[in-house]
Amino acid sequence: MSKENNCDFESVVVKSLKSGFLSEEISEHIGACDNCRETMKVVRFFQTNLQSELPPKNLPAAGLIWWKSRLREKRRAAEQVAQPILIAQTAAVVIFVGVFVWLLNTEAFQLLSLDAALNQIFASIEPIIVSMFIGIVSFFFICTTLIFALRRFLLEK
Repeated sequence: MSKENNCDFESVVVKSLKSGFLSEEISEHIGACDNCRETMKVVRFFQTNLQSELPPKNLPAAGLIWWKSRLREKRRAAEQVAQPILIAQTAAVVIFVGVFVWLLNTEAFQLLSLDAALNQIFASIEPIIVSMFIGIVSFFFICTTLIFALRRFLLEK
């Protein structure tokens, strides 16, 4: 439960404590008034703490802090933009490794020339599957290129 005691002399007590001059009348009032006594404790607490704290030295300029925050923001944006590229590169590496393992299993690398190896691979697969695979891969890369181009165009606005 809080008591709300408002004293009319409170502002006078604060001013006299800040100036450092306490008259007898104000000293007697502080001794008699609980509210002014609490005010005196608070003012003295802040005076001693504010005087003992040294101002910080070598603060960077506000412009430098702002510039660094903008630079950090741009780096984050660049990382977010680079994520789809990283995913596409990872997918390309996985596909390359898969094709390499597939070629090892079909023993195409044991032939002496690349032409003979490709002929053996294409002879083992029906021609329609090869054209479908080439079409699907081309469609995938065209769509990916369009997505990146549209994204870049939309982000520039």
